[in-house]
Amino acid sequence: MLSNKIYIGLLLAFSFSFFSCSGKKSNGDTEPAVDYENPQVVLEKAKDIIGPNVRFAYKGKFDQDTVIEIAAGTETQTPKAWGIKFILLKINGAQLQTTFQTPLLSGSFKQCLVQKIKFPFFNHELIYYNSQDYFLGSGGGEVYSYIVDFDKKETFYAHLITESDKPVELYLSNNIDIPQVKDFFVSVFKRDYPSLTVVSKDVVLKY
Repeated sequence: MLSNKIYIGLLLAFSFSFFSCSGKKSNGDTEPAVDYENPQVVLEKAKDIIGPNVRFAYKGKFDQDTVIEIAAGTETQTPKAWGIKFILLKINGAQLQTTFQTPLLSGSFKQCLVQKIKFPFFNHELIYYNSQDYFLGSGGGEVYSYIVDFDKKETFYAHLITESDKPVELYLSNNIDIPQVKDFFVSVFKRDYPSLTVVSKDVVLKY
């Protein structure tokens, strides 16, 4: 009887060891977790989905969802089209997917400022873009600026125009229905151009 108990005990111990080892092997086969807190990983993941022309990618909370979200930007320069796009990626299951993208907008990600911003009256983040001096020359030029609200799928647009011997003008898109957004654009540009005039019609410069 004692020997039977010892035999059963050894059998149970062996079985437990077998299943434990089997479980460890199974866990070893699972894919490692993606470190979305690492900016370089976020950029590479965005390039995997969108393509190599991604110029920036930021993880953030860009709408009301609680899943992992990445805002990215691409630049196109061809004989037929040029400009930039802003794209929102979201985790669906275990995969990132494109859920929204803006049309092709005037601008370049070269020498620009692009960052996440948070207004007190929004409970999500937005993307702010400013082309800075890239389209400016000694005789004048222009500055493109955008605030992208992925939650509302809206792009707010500001366009500064400077020409020799003419007043500096700032055009604001008609969809800016939030006074704080309008005030933000105006205050940013007035730092460098305090005498600018806000105009109701956009200007297309001929180079």
